[in-house]
Amino acid sequence: MEFVEERSPAGYLIKIFFKTWQFLAFTGKGQTIYADSEKKSMLHRVPLIIMVGENFIISKSYVRDYSLLKIRNGVMVLPYRDARKKETSYVFIINDLPIDMIPVRIESAKNIAVMVKQTDASVRPDYVIVDDTVTSNDVVIIKNRYRAENIIYIEDSPGSKLAEIAAAEEESEINLNMLSQNPVFLARIHLRSMNLSKINQILLDFDLSALDTEYIMNFIGTLLSGEEGQVSPKNKKILEELFNSFLFYHFLLKRDDNKIRETIDSKASLRNITTFRTLIQKAKSIFPGNEDQLLFTEYDNLLLEKNDALQKA
Repeated sequence: MEFVEERSPAGYLIKIFFKTWQFLAFTGKGQTIYADSEKKSMLHRVPLIIMVGENFIISKSYVRDYSLLKIRNGVMVLPYRDARKKETSYVFIINDLPIDMIPVRIESAKNIAVMVKQTDASVRPDYVIVDDTVTSNDVVIIKNRYRAENIIYIEDSPGSKLAEIAAAEEESEINLNMLSQNPVFLARIHLRSMNLSKINQILLDFDLSALDTEYIMNFIGTLLSGEEGQVSPKNKKILEELFNSFLFYHFLLKRDDNKIRETIDSKASLRNITTFRTLIQKAKSIFPGNEDQLLFTEYDNLLLEKNDALQKA
């Protein structure tokens, strides 16, 4: 059999071609879901996901070589069993296809040696998911051997209850921020619903890494560029302020002195000075060293001087 057809819960028809590992997608009315914004290609790639680590237990079908994953609010939900917790956990992967289900290929390997043995170097995985048993040196090997750009790190932490929400229809009635430790996923959810106050809450409440801030800035930047449709002037102004706040926090995490001073000088306004000062206090709690504390205090003083100058103006 060269292809198979699947019907999603929302009524989309998905036609999967095994020889090329591509698929076509159609609405219930037979309209094509294109693979590119220019509507030149109808064929989508079936994503290949490789999970590497001691703690992944993958349930695979014995009658087919692919799995069907749900997509909710632009996020693909991948379930797996965690050997340590003996329960189902989830990985959330950004996917903007306007369908509710997607075929994927999932492979697993206990360690990098097994992965190298069973996976040819010419294979280009769309995502490599590693747990905390995989060393940083092994990750470098994965990146170099398979040119893998999308590597997702899974740590032993709570917060997997979010998947129950991702599969439910009552998302808007639940405070997602209280149920997840995945700020990037939450940012995507809140941006799609334009719940911009929650984005600011993520910035203030979560211990974001520099990589987290880069992902979220990319999401905001995409909205500002108009690639996902035009936003209202009011929301655009708020998004610009949010972007500047995340950018400032990113500079603080990187301790980029020139960029921090440049931002204070050129982008600090009466409206966002309070936010910038809060972010500096947050950074001070992350970097307790004496030199860092003195430097962050200097930045805070610069903001106070900026505030005084703006008020006089």
